[in-house]
Amino acid sequence: MSADHLSAGSPPATPLSWRDPDGYVVRQGGRILRAVRVAKAEETRALLGEPWMAALMREGAVPPTVEIAPPASLGAAAADHLWLEHETLDFPCYPHEITALQLFDSASLTLRLAIDAARHGWVIKDASAWNVLFAHGRPVFVDLLSFERKPPTGAWIAYGQFVRHYLLPLLVYRHLGLTPPEVFLTHRDGITPERAHALLPRSARWLPSALELVVLPRLLSGSGGRLIGARTAASARTAPSARTAAKRRAPLNPEIGSAVHLGTLRRLQRLLERLRPDRFHRRSVWAGYEQERAHYSDADLVAKRDFVRRSVLPGGRVLDLGCNAGEFSLLAAENGSDVVAADADHAALARLYGHIRGGTTRITPIMLDIGRPTPAVGWENREISSFLARAAGRFDGLLMLGLIHHLLVSERASLPMIVDLVERLAPKRLVIEWVDPKDPKFRQLAGLNEGLYGDLDAAQLERLLQSQFRLVEKLPLPCETRILYLWER
Repeated sequence: MSADHLSAGSPPATPLSWRDPDGYVVRQGGRILRAVRVAKAEETRALLGEPWMAALMREGAVPPTVEIAPPASLGAAAADHLWLEHETLDFPCYPHEITALQLFDSASLTLRLAIDAARHGWVIKDASAWNVLFAHGRPVFVDLLSFERKPPTGAWIAYGQFVRHYLLPLLVYRHLGLTPPEVFLTHRDGITPERAHALLPRSARWLPSALELVVLPRLLSGSGGRLIGARTAASARTAPSARTAAKRRAPLNPEIGSAVHLGTLRRLQRLLERLRPDRFHRRSVWAGYEQERAHYSDADLVAKRDFVRRSVLPGGRVLDLGCNAGEFSLLAAENGSDVVAADADHAALARLYGHIRGGTTRITPIMLDIGRPTPAVGWENREISSFLARAAGRFDGLLMLGLIHHLLVSERASLPMIVDLVERLAPKRLVIEWVDPKDPKFRQLAGLNEGLYGDLDAAQLERLLQSQFRLVEKLPLPCETRILYLWER
């Protein structure tokens, strides 16, 4: 199905997923639509009628979905499919934008749904991490066509994919600190046992999880596997009657097949639990920032919190860039906003996710270095848009607190470049903190390059922002080296 065909009519439809031969997904306007081939239609309707699936949709583990008439704007070919509309997720984030603990929760959801499906006579044919998106801090399984009604055979067809997408990335994170963005930006299909073997230190390969997930599969797929295959082939040549008998063997008893299938899924749950990321903690430069910021006095912090609290309008969408562990994201959420909390520091962001995990706070943590924002990925870079393309014009409020000096020093971005970024994001309100080059943290960050920033002052930032924004409030903090601003477009 070509993108040009999907774009027929008005408004245009953007293809989102087309790898499943049973159907494809498009975005049309603000709607997410799924086409299901006719041969799969009856089974899909049966799935939507299942009480256990309805319960998952009410819970939000699967997007609520309804059948709709074929969209006329998609042309005559649309009539050849069953059409569904999924509830749209508000600014979802993907496997290349999440923490290791989020990947763990994505895996847990996949196994829970697989077990739930198996108990009701269904199976999940795909266990891709890309089938689970995060919105408001919760994993959501979005691939409805992964559910199939099939008799249990004892084997889980998605076993290998689950290992590549979940268990091996979590194993490598545990021993090397390699985060999901570092895995999925370059390895769409996760990590193979061969790749994991090359990455892991020798001592780690002999731990129980690595032996089962890395060493043994690698041996079976390598020379050992070829020897086993050669012996099997030789036996088959000398015993044709045995081969014929195997073909005529009776199918596996459904009850036994179901028990074996469920046993496999539960064993994977136990393997996954061994790799739970919050059982071991990784420090970083910024993970303990909120407890170690001696450069802020108590008066500074009280003034800053009050300023943010009154500057963020309730009920809107807020993007908090450089959120660290989410102190001000939580303030905005408490004020009634939906918040996307972005930071490049895995340990800090994991603290935020661990804090909101399982709750009802409407915060979506996303791993993002705004100096090198997430690119568009997939076929022709069109399957998932870049962060900047998805974020432009989407937010009522933008928080940039304690961030500008990092962009100036670490990225060597100029003030005009930073203001251009703000204008591209196009928020209705901007809460921004100016950190003077005389500030101790600015000086510490600049180091020997401190002299490069001596001529910078807040007046330059004000002049640049005035072309697109109106100054609402300006608050110098008691420390005298930081200023908070509220601007409106």
